[in-house]
Amino acid sequence: MITHRLAETADLERIADLHMRSWQLAYRGILRDDYLDKAIGPDRLALWGDRFANPAPNQRILVAEEAGNLLGFICLFLDDDSVRGTLIDNLHVDPALKGQGIGSGLMHEATRRFIPEASSSGFYLGVYEANVPAIYFYERMGGTCLGRALYDTPGGGQALILWYGWPTGLQLPTGIR
Repeated sequence: MITHRLAETADLERIADLHMRSWQLAYRGILRDDYLDKAIGPDRLALWGDRFANPAPNQRILVAEEAGNLLGFICLFLDDDSVRGTLIDNLHVDPALKGQGIGSGLMHEATRRFIPEASSSGFYLGVYEANVPAIYFYERMGGTCLGRALYDTPGGGQALILWYGWPTGLQLPTGIR
């Protein structure tokens, strides 16, 4: 049975590892190969180390687990933008477990738990334009494309991102968990 809970410092290395593996698979051809092959592990560990050591007051991290195994996680920053609302900064599912409802479950549980703390029910995220499977997922989840921008990528380079939003909160379509 999948359970959701707030992330703890003890989760740091597992979250950083899942983040790394997710990016290595999904962002090949978007981010530089040398970054994905060499620098991403220390980079993601440093990012999550900082987020756990110095959490922003509006930061919330939720993990999905089953039998003690990390299946995925979501990181939000409440009221990050005065117009768009809460930023979903990261949503990652173990690449071997995609398509099993873990991502939609994390989005649903995070919005149920945390959006009531925010002053706006809306939320948004950025997704690389070349990440077609993620775009399809966000559209299935009811997200609307709000625009696009050129983004300086981790490891160097640039890529186009699309901003997706849910102005009035997440409304799960029928059949989505």
